[in-house]
Amino acid sequence: MLKTMFIGEWRSGKSSLIRALSGAEYAPRKVLAVDFFREFVNTPSEFLENRRFYPALITASADCDVLVFVQDATRTFCQIPPGFASMFNRRVIGVITKIDLPEANVERARRFLRNAGVRDMFCVSVTLGTGMEALAAVLAC
Repeated sequence: MLKTMFIGEWRSGKSSLIRALSGAEYAPRKVLAVDFFREFVNTPSEFLENRRFYPALITASADCDVLVFVQDATRTFCQIPPGFASMFNRRVIGVITKIDLPEANVERARRFLRNAGVRDMFCVSVTLGTGMEALAAVLAC
Protein backbone atom coordinates (compact mmCIF):
# COMPACT_ATOMS: atom_id res chain seq x y z
CA MET A 1 0.00 0.00 0.00
CA LEU A 2 1.26 3.46 -0.90
CA LYS A 3 1.89 5.97 1.86
CA THR A 4 -1.18 8.18 1.62
CA MET A 5 -2.07 11.54 3.15
CA PHE A 6 -5.70 12.64 3.49
CA ILE A 7 -6.59 16.33 3.29
CA GLY A 8 -10.12 17.63 3.75
CA GLU A 9 -12.60 19.65 5.72
CA TRP A 10 -13.96 18.75 9.13
CA ARG A 11 -16.28 15.72 8.99
CA SER A 12 -15.57 15.09 5.31
CA GLY A 13 -14.79 11.43 5.99
CA LYS A 14 -10.99 11.28 6.20
CA SER A 15 -10.87 9.10 9.32
CA SER A 16 -13.66 6.85 8.07
CA LEU A 17 -11.75 6.29 4.82
CA ILE A 18 -8.63 5.34 6.74
CA ARG A 19 -10.59 2.88 8.87
CA ALA A 20 -12.27 1.32 5.82
CA LEU A 21 -9.03 1.06 3.83
CA SER A 22 -6.89 -0.29 6.66
CA GLY A 23 -9.36 -2.86 7.92
CA ALA A 24 -8.09 -2.02 11.38
CA GLU A 25 -9.43 -0.43 14.50
CA TYR A 26 -8.64 3.13 13.51
CA ALA A 27 -11.14 5.22 15.44
CA PRO A 28 -12.65 8.20 13.60
CA ARG A 29 -12.13 11.23 15.80
CA LYS A 30 -11.34 14.93 15.68
CA VAL A 31 -7.68 15.04 14.67
CA LEU A 32 -5.78 17.86 16.37
CA ALA A 33 -2.33 17.16 14.92
CA VAL A 34 -0.95 15.20 11.99
CA ASP A 35 -1.91 11.61 12.79
CA PHE A 36 0.11 8.66 11.47
CA PHE A 37 -1.52 5.24 11.26
CA ARG A 38 0.38 2.56 9.37
CA GLU A 39 0.72 3.85 5.79
CA PHE A 40 -1.90 6.58 6.28
CA VAL A 41 -1.48 10.18 7.34
CA ASN A 42 -4.55 12.02 8.60
CA THR A 43 -4.36 15.80 8.69
CA PRO A 44 -6.39 18.19 10.82
CA SER A 45 -9.06 20.13 8.96
CA GLU A 46 -7.52 23.33 10.33
CA PHE A 47 -4.48 22.71 8.13
CA LEU A 48 -6.71 23.21 5.10
CA GLU A 49 -8.91 25.93 6.56
CA ASN A 50 -6.06 28.22 7.65
CA ARG A 51 -3.46 29.12 5.06
CA ARG A 52 -0.72 29.68 7.66
CA PHE A 53 -0.69 25.87 8.07
CA TYR A 54 -0.05 25.19 4.36
CA PRO A 55 3.70 24.78 4.98
CA ALA A 56 2.85 22.04 7.51
CA LEU A 57 0.81 20.23 4.84
CA ILE A 58 3.66 20.49 2.36
CA THR A 59 6.16 19.21 4.92
CA ALA A 60 3.92 16.32 6.01
CA SER A 61 3.43 15.31 2.38
CA ALA A 62 7.17 14.94 1.74
CA ASP A 63 7.24 11.25 2.69
CA CYS A 64 3.93 10.38 1.03
CA ASP A 65 3.41 8.74 -2.33
CA VAL A 66 -0.08 10.07 -2.96
CA LEU A 67 -2.33 12.79 -1.55
CA VAL A 68 -6.08 12.42 -1.30
CA PHE A 69 -8.29 15.49 -1.29
CA VAL A 70 -11.52 14.45 0.41
CA GLN A 71 -14.73 16.28 -0.55
CA ASP A 72 -18.05 15.58 1.15
CA ALA A 73 -20.76 15.34 -1.55
CA THR A 74 -23.32 16.93 0.77
CA ARG A 75 -21.37 20.18 1.23
CA THR A 76 -22.50 23.25 -0.66
CA PHE A 77 -19.05 24.85 -0.39
CA CYS A 78 -15.43 23.82 -0.65
CA GLN A 79 -12.51 25.09 1.39
CA ILE A 80 -9.88 23.59 -0.90
CA PRO A 81 -8.45 26.63 -2.73
CA PRO A 82 -8.33 26.80 -6.55
CA GLY A 83 -5.20 25.15 -7.91
CA PHE A 84 -4.26 23.80 -4.48
CA ALA A 85 -2.99 20.51 -5.94
CA SER A 86 -0.21 22.35 -7.76
CA MET A 87 1.46 23.13 -4.40
CA PHE A 88 2.45 19.51 -4.01
CA ASN A 89 5.08 17.53 -5.87
CA ARG A 90 3.06 14.33 -5.49
CA ARG A 91 0.22 12.55 -7.21
CA VAL A 92 -3.07 14.04 -6.02
CA ILE A 93 -6.38 12.22 -6.31
CA GLY A 94 -9.83 13.25 -5.18
CA VAL A 95 -12.33 11.23 -3.20
CA ILE A 96 -15.97 12.27 -3.07
CA THR A 97 -17.53 10.83 0.08
CA LYS A 98 -21.07 10.33 1.36
CA ILE A 99 -22.50 9.69 -2.11
CA ASP A 100 -25.21 7.49 -0.59
CA LEU A 101 -26.92 10.35 1.26
CA PRO A 102 -30.08 11.89 -0.24
CA GLU A 103 -28.64 15.41 -0.25
CA ALA A 104 -25.43 14.35 -2.05
CA ASN A 105 -24.54 16.29 -5.19
CA VAL A 106 -21.68 14.42 -6.84
CA GLU A 107 -21.36 16.78 -9.82
CA ARG A 108 -20.93 19.80 -7.55
CA ALA A 109 -18.25 17.92 -5.58
CA ARG A 110 -16.50 17.03 -8.88
CA ARG A 111 -16.45 20.71 -9.84
CA PHE A 112 -14.95 21.61 -6.47
CA LEU A 113 -12.17 19.05 -6.88
CA ARG A 114 -11.49 19.95 -10.53
CA ASN A 115 -11.19 23.58 -9.45
CA ALA A 116 -8.61 22.49 -6.86
CA GLY A 117 -6.56 20.87 -9.63
CA VAL A 118 -7.57 17.22 -9.17
CA ARG A 119 -7.86 15.05 -12.28
CA ASP A 120 -8.46 11.54 -10.94
CA MET A 121 -11.55 11.19 -8.74
CA PHE A 122 -13.33 8.37 -6.95
CA CYS A 123 -16.87 8.43 -5.62
CA VAL A 124 -17.28 6.36 -2.47
CA SER A 125 -19.64 5.46 0.30
CA VAL A 126 -17.83 4.04 3.30
CA THR A 127 -21.17 2.96 4.77
CA LEU A 128 -22.22 0.90 1.74
CA GLY A 129 -18.72 0.07 0.49
CA THR A 130 -19.45 1.61 -2.91
CA GLY A 131 -16.27 2.55 -4.79
CA MET A 132 -13.94 1.37 -2.04
CA GLU A 133 -12.44 -1.49 -4.07
CA ALA A 134 -11.41 0.84 -6.89
CA LEU A 135 -9.88 3.32 -4.44
CA ALA A 136 -8.03 0.57 -2.58
CA ALA A 137 -6.67 -0.78 -5.88
CA VAL A 138 -5.22 2.61 -6.81
CA LEU A 139 -3.65 3.07 -3.37
CA ALA A 140 -2.19 -0.46 -3.45
CA CYS A 141 0.02 0.28 -6.48
